[in-house]
Amino acid sequence: MAGTEERETAIVHTYPLCKHTDMQEDLKQEAMEVTVTAVEKYADNYEFAARMIKENLDKKFGAPFNVVIGESMSFEITYQKNSMLLMYTNGNVVALIWRTVASFA
Repeated sequence: MAGTEERETAIVHTYPLCKHTDMQEDLKQEAMEVTVTAVEKYADNYEFAARMIKENLDKKFGAPFNVVIGESMSFEITYQKNSMLLMYTNGNVVALIWRTVASFA
């Protein structure tokens, strides 16, 4: 038939989606809540959102946390066991949170 078009539809999540984590439940919930709040507050500036998340997690759970926020990214990291979270929020915004080793003994 003439005029038949196939459309590609993008999946947009309207809720926070945890893609992968090995965090304990209390840390995971806090990190997800802070991330959603920060991304909504600083929707136009991911640097400020990442800084807000890092400061909140460092204050509550101890340093050093690392946070990367962006769209369409891939990664390879080394992280402290039981401290990594990869989640989607606010559509297609990706948040990667992990803790590094504070000191080498």
